[in-house]
Amino acid sequence: MMHMADDKHDVGGAESAPPSILAKAFLVIGAFNERDRVLTLTQISRKTGLPKSTVHRLLQRLGELDVIEEHGAGYRLGIRLLQLVSSMPVDGMREVALPHLAQLQAWSKESVHFGVLRGNEVVVLQALFAVDHARPIGEVGTRIPAHLSAMGRAMMAYLPEDELTELLAGTLVGLTPKSVTDPMQIHDELKRIRVAGAAVQKDGVVLGLGNIAAPVLIKGRPMGAIAVQFDSSKQVSESVINAVKLTAHRISRDTTQMLSQGRGDLFPFDD
Repeated sequence: MMHMADDKHDVGGAESAPPSILAKAFLVIGAFNERDRVLTLTQISRKTGLPKSTVHRLLQRLGELDVIEEHGAGYRLGIRLLQLVSSMPVDGMREVALPHLAQLQAWSKESVHFGVLRGNEVVVLQALFAVDHARPIGEVGTRIPAHLSAMGRAMMAYLPEDELTELLAGTLVGLTPKSVTDPMQIHDELKRIRVAGAAVQKDGVVLGLGNIAAPVLIKGRPMGAIAVQFDSSKQVSESVINAVKLTAHRISRDTTQMLSQGRGDLFPFDD
């Protein structure tokens, strides 16, 4: 299962420099996720690598700011974080997308994801898992190399050439023996994706799993992507591909309508 990197040494800057109070506070906040919604002081200390005394002081201060709340014998993230998250421009699109994602998940009976491109990674912002999914992949906050994921490729196919060149210029890592890391191969695949309007990947991120993805285009730019997960041993369904493309189109349409109602500054790009 993939999760966000636990880069404890990188949070504070150089590895030799001690992490700042702010960096330590973010370590504490970052200890929580979809699986660990309530944690004890001991669990937070273990996950962050910080002494219990430090964690206790940080929890007290974060509690005063309503960022962390007590929950029985443990702690949970506070309501104030929800307020901050809802202030993000991309959350407006996530809210618009949610009913469409729910409809797609109910129809396909498969796990559905919504993600955005950040640097050379896709970050999952919303995940609706299939009820009988034995191993959920792609929890909210998961970061996946863009060149490996279907969502990443669906967005990359619509990037300006200079941005795409920069994204593919670095070292392209692989996660499985079937990961495609050759820039020329990826470039050719992106051309096909732009023609088809959807991306399909099998076994490149996790062996046994594939994804069908389509971009959410806002003002001509790929501001997000949606994906349906499937068993990679099965044949790719044309009906699912069409459903993913239609869902992405509907999200683009409804988000564009939202922007036309006085919220165009959320995505300040020219058509």
